[in-house]
Amino acid sequence: MGKLAAVMGREFGERVRSRWFLLTTIFGPFLFAAFTLGPPWLAFRTARSLDLSAVVLVDATGRNAGAGVATELSGGLMGTARTPKVIITNATAATRTLDSLRREVAANRLPGVAYLSANAIESGAVTVLLTSSAPIATSERLEEAITRELLRQRVSAAGLDAESALKLAKVRVSMTVERVMRDGRSGSAQVNLLFGAGVAVLLYLVLVLYGQIVLRSVTEEKQSRVSELVLASVSPRILLSGKVIGIGGVALVQLGFWTVSVVALLANRGRLLAMVGVASTSMALPSVSWTDAVPLLAYFVLGYALYAALFAAVGSIVSSEQEAQQAQTPIIMLLVGSVALLQPALADPNGPIARTLSLVPFSSPIIMPLRLGLVSVPMTELALSLGLLALLAAGLLIAAGRLYRTALLMYGKRPSIREIVRWIRLDG
Repeated sequence: MGKLAAVMGREFGERVRSRWFLLTTIFGPFLFAAFTLGPPWLAFRTARSLDLSAVVLVDATGRNAGAGVATELSGGLMGTARTPKVIITNATAATRTLDSLRREVAANRLPGVAYLSANAIESGAVTVLLTSSAPIATSERLEEAITRELLRQRVSAAGLDAESALKLAKVRVSMTVERVMRDGRSGSAQVNLLFGAGVAVLLYLVLVLYGQIVLRSVTEEKQSRVSELVLASVSPRILLSGKVIGIGGVALVQLGFWTVSVVALLANRGRLLAMVGVASTSMALPSVSWTDAVPLLAYFVLGYALYAALFAAVGSIVSSEQEAQQAQTPIIMLLVGSVALLQPALADPNGPIARTLSLVPFSSPIIMPLRLGLVSVPMTELALSLGLLALLAAGLLIAAGRLYRTALLMYGKRPSIREIVRWIRLDG
């Protein structure tokens, strides 16, 4: 036990003290914050910075709709500094006017032109010409202003009060969807969806990242012949177990820090956006009870043990980094395949595809946490999934230990499949 603790402590301490561990651990939440807060802030700044005062409005409606659009563009929170220019024309002269303005837009002397055809009020037919460098928000702002003016023109022609009609037309359904679990708890369907998908993707990233760390650790020790010295005082099984557990401890520390940071960021998202002037609300986080947290932790530990055993086995039979990159491809494809099947699992968490994948040990560490965040999984199904995963993880660890014992000191030619099977079948 003392030797196992020494190996675990060496693997854990060596990585926790490294600069790269500190940088990735601290930088991870900042990167997530940039992805969470950056897009809303940039979109807000882009919308606020739009100046459509230089846009030319060509009005062939005969009902002065262009002036109304210009008023819409110059008013409100996103309004322009000046009222855009309006050209009153008719259907006959509109073609020549548009051709002339198109050349101005092509030469970047005008940012854009909006043409309201003679039947624009009845049909909504509007043509907008923009420079190639115009932001997408330009057309969105124009469409909003034109839509409001055409609606005002229509209700006015019908003899209704324009402002009252606008209020009626702007009614939108605000539907809140809650998923009610079997224990009576409920939560937002959208939040649960994001939570389940986020947990699945995070576990995938951690499994890939730390599984490859196990692979590189074994490969480096074999290349440098350090393993020959270590095996003089420690058995291969203890060395492999200490390596897997020590690196797994590093993964738990980093994953725990990332989880706490992300939860704190999401809980205060509204406040942080309000500090930079962007209107938003705090995200309602899903409630995670102990009955949810314990299976999530179990899937991470068992999934890591399963894939760490596979990566360690690959590292022990190869003789160089290049061989390791090629030999690990089947393992990576198992993980990538699980992530590729997230979409059908998201579409129907209780469907046959999701239920089957949550029972297969190679995909259950990713698919089952996703389902736990979306639906109530029967206890018998959860127990069967965890049992199969635990059995395969234990079997792979034993097989990897036997392979590790023999292959670690083998150099030169890569062993054949028959030799690998024979080494695994040898008694410990």
